[in-house]
Amino acid sequence: MNLRAAAPDAALLALSATEVWATRSFGGSVALGFACLGTAALLLRRRFPLTAFTLTLPALALGYIWFSPMGTLYEVSAGRPGRFPTQGPRMARAVPRRIPWPAFRRVPAREALIGGCALVTAVVGFVPWPFRDPVGWTLSDTILALMLSALLAVAPTALGLLASSRRELAGRLDELAASRERERSLAAEQAVVMERTRLAREMHDTVAHHLSLIAVQSGALEVTAEGPQVRAAAGAVRELSRDALDELRRMVGLLRLSVTSGEELAAGPGLAGIPALVAAAGPRTHGELDGVADGTDGGDAPPAEVQHAAYRIVQEALTNVRKHAPGARTRVLVRRSDGALLVEVRNDPGAQAAQPALPSGGHGLEGLRERAVQLGGDFDALPAASGGFLVRARLPVGPSAEAV
Repeated sequence: MNLRAAAPDAALLALSATEVWATRSFGGSVALGFACLGTAALLLRRRFPLTAFTLTLPALALGYIWFSPMGTLYEVSAGRPGRFPTQGPRMARAVPRRIPWPAFRRVPAREALIGGCALVTAVVGFVPWPFRDPVGWTLSDTILALMLSALLAVAPTALGLLASSRRELAGRLDELAASRERERSLAAEQAVVMERTRLAREMHDTVAHHLSLIAVQSGALEVTAEGPQVRAAAGAVRELSRDALDELRRMVGLLRLSVTSGEELAAGPGLAGIPALVAAAGPRTHGELDGVADGTDGGDAPPAEVQHAAYRIVQEALTNVRKHAPGARTRVLVRRSDGALLVEVRNDPGAQAAQPALPSGGHGLEGLRERAVQLGGDFDALPAASGGFLVRARLPVGPSAEAV
């Protein structure tokens, strides 16, 4: 029990003990014994409130003890969770239905218990038991006795019900706050889903349309072209268009997935696709994959997201070489090193004049850096000492993915 909860209990126990000491000579040894029993019962009022309340009634009847019965009655009325049923058998089920008393038949067990304890307290406090001094039944004495007994019963009952209502209200407010938080979270997720759906629709309606036209036109050129070099170039354009369409359809599918669908998103191409990227880059591009792409390096396969990040880094770096340094000698290195996957693309200065600049958003290298950082790795893109350019990334794969 914390200090905040123990302080009221200690104060009530001290007041009751002081009351017993002050009235020790008013009712004899029997009354004093029951008064001490009532004070001791306060120690049980939180765990066994009904038992404690019952033990304080003799002290109320035989002496001049108020604090212990009022304290236990308050605990019964407060009705902390787990003490009494909030829904229970209804009272007066045996009352015939022809008696017009529906409100009484609907009294829950907890309210009936609290009302009964308050009534017992009032009756015991009012009735002059034979062990006490005779009481004069004058009008003024009777009115004062009624008011005192009502105060003994009503005051702790009202305070207990107030405490119970405050506790229930606090619980409802917590539930309301949690419900509003869930609503805000659902609204944010819905906004994300709508935006992703819009982006997917725009990508499909624009990019997919143009890629399809490129694939169709390059296919027609491949069929009608006269020279073998032209046919080979048209075929390469057609294959690249088909690959781009497949990638685009995959991305559109990912965007259309619901945030809360629970479906796992496929990571996309991995290390196994890097040799094809190197081969498609031309004869001046060489790969040093050290067996990580085909699984012959002796270690477990890196996580799918790490493999996909490595694939995208190599893909973007080779694209930049073709755009800014066509014909340059390029080396692609992918290997394990100290619990990480090292990806490096290094190119020499371009052997041919750069082609006219294609439209670019300038986010390629920045996107690669974001991929590496999200995986807990490092990324560098800087001019090489030989005059070319170097793209390097270190992607952690975890202890389980290291070579044995």
